[in-house]
Amino acid sequence: MTEVWTCPKCHRAFRRVHQRHACGIGSRAALLRDRPPDLVLLYGSLEDTLRSFGEVEIVTRERYALFRTTRIFADLTVMRDALRLVVHLDREVRVPCFIKVQRGSPNRVAHVTLLRSASELRRIVPYLEEAYRLAASEEMAGNRRQIP
Repeated sequence: MTEVWTCPKCHRAFRRVHQRHACGIGSRAALLRDRPPDLVLLYGSLEDTLRSFGEVEIVTRERYALFRTTRIFADLTVMRDALRLVVHLDREVRVPCFIKVQRGSPNRVAHVTLLRSASELRRIVPYLEEAYRLAASEEMAGNRRQIP
């Protein structure tokens, strides 16, 4: 694990030196502009849930949001009638709430779900928290290795 690098321009932290990125984190207002009120409320509940886990950076662009520590642990696409959420775990979970499960690498598995209600959000909270804890633990492990 390389040490954390901070962009001198936008001050965001990354795991790779000179990580390619778009400076800034975008706008929540732009992400939710002209969206149905029920999706806006559901997105707010999702944000509140994620922030209850600990420090989360939310990066938005157009209709997309990335949720990260210094590693993305979930990403979202705002659709017309749902929030399409991808939760990144280090294991494969086959449960009905995930409509697609795809291995990206030996230790990363993407789990896709569509959120349309608070009950659907509640169903995936344990997996979101697991993904957050995984990202945070990798960050802590990397920091421990750097201490002489």
